[in-house]
Amino acid sequence: MHNELDTMIVPTSVATGLLKLPEFQNPMAGMNFQGSGKMITPLGANLIHTTAVSGSNVIGLDKNCALEMVVAGDVVTDYDKLIDRQLERATISSIAGFAKIFTGASKKLSY
Repeated sequence: MHNELDTMIVPTSVATGLLKLPEFQNPMAGMNFQGSGKMITPLGANLIHTTAVSGSNVIGLDKNCALEMVVAGDVVTDYDKLIDRQLERATISSIAGFAKIFTGASKKLSY
């Protein structure tokens, strides 16, 4: 199985550090951004900024082979009405989880 890095999930500190690299300061990179609206990306991977990753950690993954979403059942809707207290309550729930497909398709790096 051949995995290819196509997505990088990074915190704010890493995103700003990457944008300060000389490759991102290149005037042609700015021209491409202004013309197409697409930023250049490190190593050709999409850069996703999140606060869920801490410190200087970077999660690199192949989005087609790293994770699968497992869903158990359909969306369940429950509705209650208490007339004596004039309360209405609705609950909508779904059960889902994630599992690794190929362990080599995702790696944690430190920047």
